Amino acid sequence: MQKAIILLSAAALACAGLAACGAGGDGAGADAGADTDSDADSGADTDTGDDPPDEIGPPGRSNEIIVVDGVERAYTLYVPESAVDAMADGPVPLLFGFHGAGDTGSNFVAATGLEATADANAFVLVGPWGFNAGWFVEAGEGWPGDDGNDTSLQNDLQLVYDVISITRESYWVDGDMIYAVGHSRGAGFTGLAAMLSGGAEISSGAWVSPFAAYGINAGYDASGGSVDPAEAEPKRPVWIVHGTSDSVVPYSYGNALYEAFEAGGWDVTFTPVEGGGHTWLWRSTYGQTNQDLWDWFAANAIDP
Repeated sequence: MQKAIILLSAAALACAGLAACGAGGDGAGADAGADTDSDADSGADTDTGDDPPDEIGPPGRSNEIIVVDGVERAYTLYVPESAVDAMADGPVPLLFGFHGAGDTGSNFVAATGLEATADANAFVLVGPWGFNAGWFVEAGEGWPGDDGNDTSLQNDLQLVYDVISITRESYWVDGDMIYAVGHSRGAGFTGLAAMLSGGAEISSGAWVSPFAAYGINAGYDASGGSVDPAEAEPKRPVWIVHGTSDSVVPYSYGNALYEAFEAGGWDVTFTPVEGGGHTWLWRSTYGQTNQDLWDWFAANAIDP
């Protein structure tokens, strides 16, 4: 059954992007624009089988353009040489990184250091670009409604399915090891992807989350409490980190999200970061690293 969803958009909660909030840390700035290396239509097969493609694609970094239900969308694809080498022996994991409002997928995966983590751990990394630099975008934020929906949420979810399908055409992806991590508004979307599993309709049918586990950095309940996490299926592990000094998305919002998942029967971990602001918190400065996040993801693959 379709859930009634009340979305907390930028109009209700100012969730600044990673670059704007200083999470880029090392001086990384937002991209000037996306390359348009490819153009594909949505509606790709969302088969989650682990058969290898006829030919493994090359390593590298590219910005891709696809059309999802009549709306042009973009994503950054990063395939390390280590992942291509590993595909000689079997499928590799896939990680989605969802940026904050005002950022880009390309900047996010670089500024967080996730590209270096992908190099070290031989996984494929995707940085989807939010529509107008946001997720679950409303008409007042520029959503055109070309897919027949009032917000971009259904399109955002369909984008996930389509990117997985397209990526599997060229790379050997392990369907039991597809993960999601998000920052700020991207963390809000990551939470929605989890909570709506089994209860939302998108153009290809029911949304059933493909993610084996979720990382939420400086996040909040983007449904405003209108979605009950207890109703979602399947329930897979969630790790929430939130700074106690976050002035953009207050610490209480992250704690409330944790409590909602816990009350809903999820396997959820909450890590408060004392004095942490609205920034990327999987850094050694804050007590946990990208490698810790990846090790946690890898330990939470879907049981075959």
